[in-house]
Amino acid sequence: MEELGVRPDDDTVRRVSSAFANRGEFKNQKLVLRKYQNKWKYLHFNGERVRVRAVEEQCWVLYAQRT
Repeated sequence: MEELGVRPDDDTVRRVSSAFANRGEFKNQKLVLRKYQNKWKYLHFNGERVRVRAVEEQCWVLYAQRT
């Protein structure tokens, strides 16, 4: 992906990291998430666009490591 200059979307990052977790390759899962996962997401609050940390994504990573 680096050669093409393309970044995957959140869904693709989650799917690839989930595949690594299913295979037991947690180092590769962390590498993919650290490199490509968005750290911020945008919500609409009172008619305004607000930037917040994507906390549930990090919780998902911890959940995937436990299982």
